[in-house]
Amino acid sequence: MAAIVERLEDRLRRKAEKEISRKAVTTRLRLPGKLADCSRSTNKGTEIFIVEGDSAGGSAKQARNRETQAILPLRGKILNVASATLDKIKANQELADLLLALGCGTGAHYSDDALRYEKVIIMTDADVDGAHIASLLMTFFYLETPELIRGGHLYLARPPLFRITISNHTYYAQDEKEKEQIIATHAKGNSRIEVGRFKGLGEMTPPQLKETTMNPQHRMLLKVMIEEDDIDATRTRVDQLMGKKPELRFAFIQEQTAQKGAQLVDELDV
Repeated sequence: MAAIVERLEDRLRRKAEKEISRKAVTTRLRLPGKLADCSRSTNKGTEIFIVEGDSAGGSAKQARNRETQAILPLRGKILNVASATLDKIKANQELADLLLALGCGTGAHYSDDALRYEKVIIMTDADVDGAHIASLLMTFFYLETPELIRGGHLYLARPPLFRITISNHTYYAQDEKEKEQIIATHAKGNSRIEVGRFKGLGEMTPPQLKETTMNPQHRMLLKVMIEEDDIDATRTRVDQLMGKKPELRFAFIQEQTAQKGAQLVDELDV
């Protein structure tokens, strides 16, 4: 009986050690000044949005739930860690601020228990530049904190590209195809249709950003995962697309162009 009680007390002690108070952590860390932290004392149910620039950061800060959602704006495109030297990575202030905010460490020093947020959400513009920034961030997490991804903590937000108003009803679309589907579904013969394109998150009002991208009840998140069954192929692809050899990227582009060209030829109805 004594042994059972001892094991139970040990489990409770370890559980208490894991539930580190954010307030206690904050007193030990010098958190980045541009981080708008959330107020919940533990990381359960919390999330940090990594956003592009001060404009998007300003909208996100107004749209967030202050108790559970933190905002960290980054300045432009971050360093590509797959092609950078170790000295450049260590000297990069944006990456240093990001790691400081997360609190989990990197590589062999990564600690899931020390991660300050349950979800880490990359939220960039719904355009090519935004996709590039998201790719750079995913590369950083894959190479520096792969266990964060394996733990199911990394997500991509999906902000809309279009706002469609049809007879005083508002809809949002992720791309051209969804926009056309919404119009075909909801527009009638004499419906008045207005279509607006968001140039970036900073152009969205805080209520729009909250409704479409940040509110857990309405938003769509994509979980970033590592294919453990094909981990060598994943690493090869990261090296090919993000690594130091531009000839590998060129070969990939040629390969994809050839495949898409063949598909277009097959689909032609002449």
